[in-house]
Amino acid sequence: MQYTKPNILTALEEGTFSFAYGISPLFFGLLVLLIIVGVWFTYYKTTRPLSLVWKSFFVATRSSVLIIILFCLLRPVITSMQAAPQETYLGVLIDDSQSMAISDLAGGQTRQAAVAESFFDDGLLDDLAESFQIRTFRFDKETERISGIDGLREKGTASSIDQALQYVDDQLNGLRLGGLILISDGADNGESDPTNTAQGFGNRQIPVFTVGVGQEDIPQDIGIVDVSAAKTVLEGSVFTVQVGVNHQGFEGQEVELSIRDGQEIVASDVITLGVEGVPRRFDLELTPERPELIVYDLQVELQSGEIIQENNNYSFLVDNTEKPALDILYLEGHPRNEYKFIRRAVQGDESLRLATYLQTGPEKYYRQGIESPTELSSGFPSTKEELYRYEAIVLGDIEENFFNADQLQMIDDFVAERGGGFLMSGMVDEEFITTPIADILPVSLIEENFLPGHLRGGVRRGDHPTGELFYPRLTNNGEFSPLLRLSGDDGENTNQWRLLPELQGVYVTGRVKPGATVLLEHPVLQYQNQLLPIIAQQRYGSGRSVAVTTASTWRWQMMLPSDDQSHETLWRQLLRWLAVSAPERISIAFDREFYNVGDEVNVTTTVLNDQYEPDNDATLWLQTTNPLDQVTDVPMEWDIEEDGVYRANFIVEEEGVFNVLVDVASAASDSAIDSSEKRTAFVVTPSLREYTNAEMDSSLLERIADVSGGTYFNLSDVTGLADSVEFTPNAYSREVQLDLWDQPWLLALLIFLLCIDWIARRMKGLS
Repeated sequence: MQYTKPNILTALEEGTFSFAYGISPLFFGLLVLLIIVGVWFTYYKTTRPLSLVWKSFFVATRSSVLIIILFCLLRPVITSMQAAPQETYLGVLIDDSQSMAISDLAGGQTRQAAVAESFFDDGLLDDLAESFQIRTFRFDKETERISGIDGLREKGTASSIDQALQYVDDQLNGLRLGGLILISDGADNGESDPTNTAQGFGNRQIPVFTVGVGQEDIPQDIGIVDVSAAKTVLEGSVFTVQVGVNHQGFEGQEVELSIRDGQEIVASDVITLGVEGVPRRFDLELTPERPELIVYDLQVELQSGEIIQENNNYSFLVDNTEKPALDILYLEGHPRNEYKFIRRAVQGDESLRLATYLQTGPEKYYRQGIESPTELSSGFPSTKEELYRYEAIVLGDIEENFFNADQLQMIDDFVAERGGGFLMSGMVDEEFITTPIADILPVSLIEENFLPGHLRGGVRRGDHPTGELFYPRLTNNGEFSPLLRLSGDDGENTNQWRLLPELQGVYVTGRVKPGATVLLEHPVLQYQNQLLPIIAQQRYGSGRSVAVTTASTWRWQMMLPSDDQSHETLWRQLLRWLAVSAPERISIAFDREFYNVGDEVNVTTTVLNDQYEPDNDATLWLQTTNPLDQVTDVPMEWDIEEDGVYRANFIVEEEGVFNVLVDVASAASDSAIDSSEKRTAFVVTPSLREYTNAEMDSSLLERIADVSGGTYFNLSDVTGLADSVEFTPNAYSREVQLDLWDQPWLLALLIFLLCIDWIARRMKGLS
């Protein structure tokens, strides 16, 4: 209900009209009747003859004059609840977030400029100050007291109305608070519902008056609402940037979505906008060109008529710095082309180290890619500590009896618990069927005797259907998988796959396991109505596993020109994907992907010992270097509820790249650099939050006013705000009697009637 300054009509309707001298309205009516009768008798005889109409006119005017005089003499009053002048306080909260700088009002005026004009320039706050002691605050995600319009900055990266209400409640606690005025666009992105706090004010008879600013429907706008990208990549890797785009008023419009590295466009695509108000995701593929931290600028082409331009741009960070090589253990059962060409594929790739153990004959083995004379000197690692130093394991055509039971179980633990990667290439020894290897693989193993005759033979028999030449076929999942991308462009990727030579020979497995994904399949051969998988992958425990059921991918190199890099690209991507998911001894995680100025950054570090088990006895320091090269050090505290987890937090105050170093002193006393420190980085960017769903939310503001006993106003219609605040009952309102006898309109009416009476009498020649 909207309260206004009462008048005689509303008072009569509400029954709050009376006479200060105790005269009842009924007695006043009797006096009015006597006046009318008395005046009629005075006009019974006149100096000049008058018609009945004129007599009635003169009786009416003269009676009205006398009734007004009587009305004023009896001192008419209206009884109302009113704030006691200067005895109560009024809090004024002004939204000062970035969305208040949007120019969506008449004449291109910003929301904040319109607030300044109405409340400061036009004197609305001065009117309120006649009855209240004013306390003014600005708020975004935080609130502070201001002395005037100069305290507004329009730079807040978030709006939290609930936080603002609670802050003002704390600050004005103990004062005679008569109400609050909340001026905002209602685009609240805080974590709590402000209506609960507003209801608390209402329970204490402190009404909240809300003033909505801005358009409720922004007619034309395109905005980036979400960005998802790999934060850390390996040199030369292709990764996907997923961009969420929303719009109003541009359905079906084609716009350019681009990624810039400085002034250079490194990726772009023309996208078609869908249904307005429904965010859609678009993918761009990108390969970093420089081995360093790179801040990319993402842009949506600005369209004519867009009201909000800030949400067409965003920045994100990709860490393409040089990193320690991923260590991969490759065990091969005999010299073969596949082994030779896989090793060639990773030569020159500093991100991968392939430590290979090749069986060249009975009890004869050849080691390559080792870092020390002792590495693999005794064959397959005999302890978890040795094995867990690797990120992935590749088995190629090796027999089950090469391993003992403990080593097979270690491989299972390596994938499921350590989180390492596992790949088996080529033909699989049937003896693995009853071992943990069968559990790890994404395909089920089956004895050859149980297969149909035309599927027996496999990769070693070229005169059999399973040994014939074939062109593998990408599945839908494989077509878009980063493991098998040869080009960032979909059409070019398809063309390059068509140019790859035929493969020869496939090892027939059982069916693909539930949850596994087939990326590449045989074009013709089937087992149980399922095309034979050539490359399949799945999650296994904390790690990943891949099955490559052919031993002829070397043909992708031998049958193509020497400068063709398709074979190298595919194997590098496959091995990187396997190894990169394995957790490191020290890992750093942030609570958000991107941060804005003023945000709190929560850093979580997980520390594992040499057995890759949580280490609760480490001492950690977090060193942060901001974009101004200022260094701060803070200790990280162990989270007692999570083993091996340590936490710290800090506030970011500048835009740009922040470098983070976590230094670990472990009780295990491991001096290896990769187990004593970890570096990473994150970027602080301009915020998108204030420009997403930035239209005025009048419904929220109305609910806040309603539950607190206040009233909602649109900024374009705030003329009645001062009266509404003054006459809305609050905890400190008092009953007052408003005199009506001194109203200017009564004096004007009295003078008007006297003039009319005098002029009419002169016209009729009456004395």
